[in-house]
Amino acid sequence: MKEPSVLIVEDDEVAAEILQQFVHHHRPQARVEWCWNGYEALVRVQDFQPDLILLDYMMPKLDGREFISTLRTLDTCRGCHIAVISAYVDRINEKGFLDLGAQEVLSKPVNSSQIAALLDRVAAERKPT
Repeated sequence: MKEPSVLIVEDDEVAAEILQQFVHHHRPQARVEWCWNGYEALVRVQDFQPDLILLDYMMPKLDGREFISTLRTLDTCRGCHIAVISAYVDRINEKGFLDLGAQEVLSKPVNSSQIAALLDRVAAERKPT
């Protein structure tokens, strides 16, 4: 099975590095790229076409909501699994992200087992039937 490709969209370099370590701990062969903000990620997603996007909510230039809204208009990433990771999660925010097209909303700080479970779900979604 081909390992998933993961795009981390996070403006905190330390948080991005931790997420990358969690991904590589569970899926050592996964392709992982990091973007500093939503605008940069929209440009990168065209070529990278990730299976999973780990998306921070509060970022400069283009926040998580604006990113998802724009991303869902692009044909190149219709099947991307989006997991929003935010310290600002409540029922209203969670529902808003899910309504926009995110599949999951996780509260910061996330741990390795949450990322492992997420990667397993994405891998299961990608299995040919």
